[in-house]
Amino acid sequence: MKKRKLSIVVSMLLMLVMVSGCASTKVEEIEETGQLRTILDLTGTEVQLPPADQIERVLIISPPLLASYANVVGNTDKVVGVHPFCFNNANEDILNQVVENKAEIRTDFIKGFTSNAEEILKMNPDVILMYGDFQKEGLENVNIPLVNFHMTYTENEAWTVEVDRLMRDVFQVSKEKTLQTEWDQAKEIVNEALIDLKEEDKKTAVMIMNNTADVFTVRGGNSFGDDWLIKTGLINGASEIQGDNVQISMEQMYEWNPDVIYIFRGERAKNYLSNEIVGQNWSGVNAFEDKQIYDMPEGMMNWGAPNVESPIALIWMTMKSYPQTIDQDFYNDYMKAYYKKQYNVDLTNALLDNVLNP
Repeated sequence: MKKRKLSIVVSMLLMLVMVSGCASTKVEEIEETGQLRTILDLTGTEVQLPPADQIERVLIISPPLLASYANVVGNTDKVVGVHPFCFNNANEDILNQVVENKAEIRTDFIKGFTSNAEEILKMNPDVILMYGDFQKEGLENVNIPLVNFHMTYTENEAWTVEVDRLMRDVFQVSKEKTLQTEWDQAKEIVNEALIDLKEEDKKTAVMIMNNTADVFTVRGGNSFGDDWLIKTGLINGASEIQGDNVQISMEQMYEWNPDVIYIFRGERAKNYLSNEIVGQNWSGVNAFEDKQIYDMPEGMMNWGAPNVESPIALIWMTMKSYPQTIDQDFYNDYMKAYYKKQYNVDLTNALLDNVLNP
């Protein structure tokens, strides 16, 4: 009996050694041949990677990066694991078309943003895509290249363009068609739509980060939400509060009295407009009176987070905040063309409506 137990223990240890070894084999083997290349991630850190054609297994921890990867690479065949938010904060029909191997992609290797190193080693990724030091938890002793997409500033255009550039560097994809082109076109449309908007006519808006009925938080100044509002001709009522996900009271919302409200997560717009959120009375807020409370759409990612769909989010928010500035039919055609170009997805009218009204 003792011999059998010892045999089992030895076998398990051998398996762990084999798994750990596999995690670093590709980089080590390529290092010996002198084929490793060095890139700079968005933190300025040098990362050594195999040639892109030898990257066979990709792990994505930062939720918005799945959309960028699918857009740049063209498919997700090599993705072996993603943070569950990649799937939970997206439109299921869009996901099923873009991420055809969705059923085979693991999401059980991480809780919150703390990774299980043992499970990651079992997946044997060649590279891990992540954002910020907080997403490194559990990866400290994992000998796999980490590419960090974190930047300190909070402009949607700047970050998504840099993500696009770095993703092309990592996977050695042409830079002829970049996200900057899409931003330039979107800004031209928005600037034309708002050309006659005077400073005194701008609406005040608030973007709600989350609302669980017990607690709700907003996106203050110097946040991605603040950038959305400013770039679409609005004044952020919460700009006096610096940062993201800041808890406030209902009394504070009454004081700001926004004309427009955008919702990132939590209670849906219909619950605000029907004034059915327990412990919160929205009937005295201008946005309630004017029925200008909107859920952020969900495509490959919730549009409240910067991602590949951010250029069309810019146009959509302008259209919703200032009706009559952008024609809905024009926007629908633009959005259909965008999804075809970026993801090779043919949006039906029903799916388009489903994305815009999650």
